Amino acid sequence: MMIVDSNTWADFFNGIRSPHVQHLEVALQEEEDLAIVPIIITEVLQGFRTDSGFQRARLVLVSLPIIQPTVNCHVRAARLFRSLRRKGVTVRGAVDCIIAQACLDIEAELLSPDADFERIALHTPLRLWRL
Repeated sequence: MMIVDSNTWADFFNGIRSPHVQHLEVALQEEEDLAIVPIIITEVLQGFRTDSGFQRARLVLVSLPIIQPTVNCHVRAARLFRSLRRKGVTVRGAVDCIIAQACLDIEAELLSPDADFERIALHTPLRLWRL
């Protein structure tokens, strides 16, 4: 299973060409096992300026299987944040830790070029898609 982060979805919907977007396009065409965490839906949809873009993206995103982080996942995400901070690793926000922890919990690969996830992956078993 692969979870696609908000920055890759945003680039996809904005027509930006990148290796991550190309991988997402292939995954969609080949009907690979994709899923989404609800906070990613929020992050992607809040960026749309037009109602038509919002509605088009909403239809795609809500059609994916939803990975709903539990309360325990949120607790583990806080532990992850604290553990990284003790190691001198700065993650900009709790949302990235929640997404990373949700991926860790279900052993999903994460499709994201975000440097925070690179830092998390250096200190955890988080699997990131790489070229």
